[in-house]
Amino acid sequence: MCLALPYRITTFLGPGRARAEGPEGPRDISTELLDGLQPGAYVLVAYGSAIREIEADEAAEILEVFETLQ
Repeated sequence: MCLALPYRITTFLGPGRARAEGPEGPRDISTELLDGLQPGAYVLVAYGSAIREIEADEAAEILEVFETLQ
């Protein structure tokens, strides 16, 4: 089973790549599937790729549920 988890973009590393902070710590992710992202944006990450931009409150709700599963 794969979970898409929320991450917050901290910096861009180059075209289509960003550094992000999330529940599994900092990681480099692909942003090639999304346009217009800015540092501070929250995204759902699956298989190392940002698949959807989300609001901060949605990210917090997902993380709350994720914590209860561990």
